[in-house]
Amino acid sequence: MVGFSTKKISNVPSFGERLKEAREQLGITLSEAAHSTNISFKYLGAIEAGDLAKLPGEVYAKSFIRVYTRFLGLNAADYLSAYSSQQKIYSKTVMTSDKDFKKPVERISTAKLLVTPRLIRMALIILLVIACLGYLGIKIKAILTPPVLIVDQPSDNIVINNKFIEVSGQIEKETTLEINGQQVLANQAGHFDETIDLQAGANIIEFKAEKRHGQQTKIYRQVVVNEAEGNNNSTTNN
Repeated sequence: MVGFSTKKISNVPSFGERLKEAREQLGITLSEAAHSTNISFKYLGAIEAGDLAKLPGEVYAKSFIRVYTRFLGLNAADYLSAYSSQQKIYSKTVMTSDKDFKKPVERISTAKLLVTPRLIRMALIILLVIACLGYLGIKIKAILTPPVLIVDQPSDNIVINNKFIEVSGQIEKETTLEINGQQVLANQAGHFDETIDLQAGANIIEFKAEKRHGQQTKIYRQVVVNEAEGNNNSTTNN
């Protein structure tokens, strides 16, 4: 008669049980571990018990295990590998309603937040508001800023012997120009060139550039016509 010997089979502890054993060997309570790692007492308990259903998701579970093993002075890679193996077995045995366990928590996924249509709409609205404010600022500045007016000729406080003088300069686009109250046209580039009649003696020439909305720039030039020359011109005309 053949005799049989019996051999006791010992179960290999799960990764959670190994974590619990390591913690207890260090004399640390679960509450102390939760406080030190900032991981919920409930989640640490679920990890040690191997109750994967109570964890918030695979991403968080791995993060918790990584932090917890480092806290206990253990090799995180070994425990993460053991967790992955157990999680695969778990995912095959859970009910169909629990098959979303591997998905990270939707509401805090940064990658998904970045492509959320609502955020895209908000970004577009913000950009549109900034563009509108920028355009409005440019328009307001253009309205409030006096127009550019440059008088090239004549110089100020000059004496001439002729009653006629050439005046020239540059004005800003969309600006009207008056010289001594008479409108003067400028070319498309804003350059103006005109001949005006003066009286003998001192003459004040007023250049006035005005925008459509009322802002003005005025420049004055004093020109003295030699009175003798002016009288000669009057005598010749008579």
